[in-house]
Amino acid sequence: MRRTPWAACALIVTLTVGGCSSTAPQSGSTATPDASIGTLRIGTGLTPETRHAAYIYEAALEGAGYSVDVVETDPNRPSYFESMGIDPTSTAPPEATGTAPASDLVHITPDLSGDLLLYLTDNGKLSPTIIEGRREAAAASATSTVTSDTTTNPLPSPSATGLNVRGLSSNDIVSYVDRALPGTVELLNPSSATDRYGYVITQATAASHQLTTMSDLGSVCGELGLVAPANYDTNLSGASSLSDHYGCTPGAVRTVEGRDEQTEQLITGQTELAYMYSASAQISANNLLLLDDPEGTQLAQNIVPVTRAGELPQQVKDIINDVSADLDTDSLVRLNTLTSGDNPVSETDAAYFWLTTMRG
Repeated sequence: MRRTPWAACALIVTLTVGGCSSTAPQSGSTATPDASIGTLRIGTGLTPETRHAAYIYEAALEGAGYSVDVVETDPNRPSYFESMGIDPTSTAPPEATGTAPASDLVHITPDLSGDLLLYLTDNGKLSPTIIEGRREAAAASATSTVTSDTTTNPLPSPSATGLNVRGLSSNDIVSYVDRALPGTVELLNPSSATDRYGYVITQATAASHQLTTMSDLGSVCGELGLVAPANYDTNLSGASSLSDHYGCTPGAVRTVEGRDEQTEQLITGQTELAYMYSASAQISANNLLLLDDPEGTQLAQNIVPVTRAGELPQQVKDIINDVSADLDTDSLVRLNTLTSGDNPVSETDAAYFWLTTMRG
């Protein structure tokens, strides 16, 4: 049985400052849900932060009377796109508005905008303009007869049309993602909550080497070890960016996926730098320092809901958009703190707590 929102709050209130609302979370819309759409399925996405968003969407939609399930998705984009029945390279037109949600597919998956852009652009090798051009050319080819004397201009090579991700704003990134996705996909409103990668150090390391920004790393970088996820070497915001824009190549790089293990290596002195998401609860819990990025090398990572175009009722989209309007970075950090550590609460309980107490 699902715990009621006020019961969830009772569990959490002892861990936080403040109290809980005495009523269940309600959506901003008062329209009666259409029972014919069945159960809405929400994917968890790829990170703890997208999981929090998924459970908040679930709680908000249930508060409006919808039947909702959160679905565990494999932690990679090809798998979650497949679970949604989405082909990112599709040239098909959008389905007609009002198409009933497919019962066997995931309907909504929150993702991180910056990483999604890198995925869609082959790690920045292609610009959204070229992707759009190829999609339009493929669609035209499928609907017209090409005669032997028809000539076409070749598209530029990927190397000549790369995407310059440095310094892109949050709005730029979401706009590029929208352009790079096929017409069969609809993005709902992104949240202001940001969860970008960054370089984290201990206060002791900061004091020892007088480090406050990534610009300070250059002269001592060879003395520092780094722990990072497996994609660090290929991520445009990772190794090459640190070297090109800050003249920093760490003395040693270890690959570690788990945030707890990254933090453990950092605070026990096994390494001096960790490349991790900025909303990680471990940063504040261990009084770590996230280095400033004056060159703007780290992509903004806003949570953006991915859906199939023309499928969800407007009321559902409005509820999700209302959540996005209120979900901020501080909320992500607090949610990560609540669901980690020695006495974690469930993601469901944390979601209800956000809706009833933390929400602005």
